Amino acid sequence: MITIVEEKDAKFITHAGSFHPDEVMATVLLEILYGDIDLARVAEIDEKETDAFVYDIGLGKYDHHQEDKVRRENGIAYSSVGLIWRDYGKQILEKIGLKDYLEDYYYDIDDQIIMPIDALDNGEGERISMTISSVISISNPFWNSHISGDEAFLNSVDFMRTVLNVYIKYLTDVYNNNELDWDDGYDWLDTVLKKIVLDIANEAKCFIFNEEGGALEMWDEYGEEIITYYNHTSKHAEQGVYDVKKMFFQPLSFEREETEGVTAYPVEQLAILLEHYHKNGEEFLKGILNTCIDSEVSRIQGMDYVEAQIDLSENHIMILEQFVPWKGTLLKSESNKVNDIYLTVFPSQRGGWNFQGVPLSPASFDTRIKVPEEWCGKRDSELVELTGVQGARFIHPGGFIGGAENFESIMELANRIVKYTENYKTH
Repeated sequence: MITIVEEKDAKFITHAGSFHPDEVMATVLLEILYGDIDLARVAEIDEKETDAFVYDIGLGKYDHHQEDKVRRENGIAYSSVGLIWRDYGKQILEKIGLKDYLEDYYYDIDDQIIMPIDALDNGEGERISMTISSVISISNPFWNSHISGDEAFLNSVDFMRTVLNVYIKYLTDVYNNNELDWDDGYDWLDTVLKKIVLDIANEAKCFIFNEEGGALEMWDEYGEEIITYYNHTSKHAEQGVYDVKKMFFQPLSFEREETEGVTAYPVEQLAILLEHYHKNGEEFLKGILNTCIDSEVSRIQGMDYVEAQIDLSENHIMILEQFVPWKGTLLKSESNKVNDIYLTVFPSQRGGWNFQGVPLSPASFDTRIKVPEEWCGKRDSELVELTGVQGARFIHPGGFIGGAENFESIMELANRIVKYTENYKTH
């Protein structure tokens, strides 16, 4: 059992704010290993000042935000979950009760579940739609959500616990020569996706006049009414239809081509496994579709604010006085100022303020900014000395995001990055 507690009562500590697949799955592994988990999610921690097990924060043994990341033999950097799996994976499997094929379980789970999380969290993998990692991403509370960050985190731990358990069941069958019929699984998927659209259209009180075609056709037919129902207005509904289609229906409606890079476990395969072993694959997919719709409706409800801030941007910086999902809106905006914005400044969920570079495309890790290499991966006093910005807290090793204690400090840091980017572009 996992209980969220205050830092002083914690036996385990990870970071607060937006959660990611690595510390979510790491929490699942630690629960198997230790049983009850009294966990604090904090903005900052000095690992030397606590006896708690600290992960994905603190620059200690089970963090990966140091400049000198620990890497696998294949060159992919570990994240917190990979480091824990490296040290405790076989022990965790024994705790589950596995004895035979222990090495096979260890390496297969690492290859299909753990290592892809490592790669994506370190910006080294291939980010695609509808994987277990993208589900965790959209499971963070929306800017206007009523759910708390801790509650959403625990829900995501439940999700990742399910991922691990069902994949172990699948591997057990594989090792015992009970292969799953994936063709039957994909036939089921096609049928159930269409059913889900029609069910949700009924819930949205759509007049269903056509049931010809598959899920994509049904979504094209009824999506705008569904988005309007959830959004309580038709404003920007057509954008929501397009985005949910691209986010959910397109990747699930066709068998995917092999990706060249490492990427996370696909949702459609997980759904097929859940249906095969637990008969709840349909419920699982409908829950994710609802989350996708909620996520898109939340983004739509913030679009006008982001567009207004784009028009108010100055010196290549857009300022958000409250955090609102901004990337999709900015990258699609037709404002004559949008291409001049290099980075966005917004309040951090961990306190203070952050900057984040505008990505070159929705799936890209590369951004429009260039940060001095000697700043990347640095924190606190070392970063203050290098940048000359009092209150500078951190810059990610990848340089795409950083933080400071207050608005004045983050703006000073952002302006220096803009100046460096401009100089870089002209030389």
